[in-house]
Amino acid sequence: MQSMGKMEQVTIQEQKRKPQLKPLQKREVRANVLEMLLKKVTLAALTMLGIGYVLVNVPIALLIADAMMNIPISSQANVNALAGRGLFIAASTIAAILGVLVIYGAVQFYEHSKIKGTVFLGVLLGSFYLLCLGAGSTILLPEMNVLASLLIVSPTLVALSATMHTSSDTRLKLFGSILGIASGVTLAYVIFNFKPLSLVFEWNVPFTGPFLSMTVLESMAIILGSVAACVNSLLDHLYEARPFAHATALLVALVYGLGAFIGSLVVSMSFWNLIWKSPWLGPFYGISEWVTSTIVFWSASLVLMDIGGILLIAAACLGLMRVAREFSKF
Repeated sequence: MQSMGKMEQVTIQEQKRKPQLKPLQKREVRANVLEMLLKKVTLAALTMLGIGYVLVNVPIALLIADAMMNIPISSQANVNALAGRGLFIAASTIAAILGVLVIYGAVQFYEHSKIKGTVFLGVLLGSFYLLCLGAGSTILLPEMNVLASLLIVSPTLVALSATMHTSSDTRLKLFGSILGIASGVTLAYVIFNFKPLSLVFEWNVPFTGPFLSMTVLESMAIILGSVAACVNSLLDHLYEARPFAHATALLVALVYGLGAFIGSLVVSMSFWNLIWKSPWLGPFYGISEWVTSTIVFWSASLVLMDIGGILLIAAACLGLMRVAREFSKF
């Protein structure tokens, strides 16, 4: 009995010696765990999306190049067809480079939590990508098309707006924000109503938007992105306004992640439906085996976009939890 009493006394003394975390310290530990989890999920999401961008655009470029080899240079119409498809291949190449940049930005965010320079470069690359698609569509169409023309003008204005955001002049930033929102709304309208890939792939497939997301949600993400850029540019110097800037950016991630998941899944299932029918009917009937294999690879690559979309949704939810903690401090 005496030995057991001594053991209890020793246990009580050891518990007293152990440092007890205060409620504030516990909240800080939870916040650090949440931030680390957010960084890891974001790294995984952007890495999957970046790889998806690269792998999806490779078969697109190969299939367009194969179609170009079958077009003889015998008329002005054929020359236009070759030039337009050449711009589409250039666009796919830029999109693949953009995917590599997304992966690099993910690593930068995980290690340093600073990605402003990477985001700026990504906006410029994305604008150039859309510009190539717009120019290629204008050449391929038999007559002047307003949407194709806007696909040239709106990304140019987006790039100009992004450049103005880097200025230290408040008035220039304000003008850039207004221009960014206006061009973002215009670009969203074009993406919702115009699908460039349908000009080179006449397969009756519900293609996603240029950034591999469901067109409706991709348009919403572009509008929200222009608003987020405005809020972040004008209010970044105010500590109290940072939660609002973070919240708008996370809404963009949430909407785009949902669109990437749904849009890629629909296109992938549409491909498999046409592949299953190809021995008897449909647009894939009678095509060569290597073309079928390339389309299968395209469909399989979209699975990475599905996974990336799910992870991006999870990262956005974790980020909103973090923003809720930031709001609770005020």
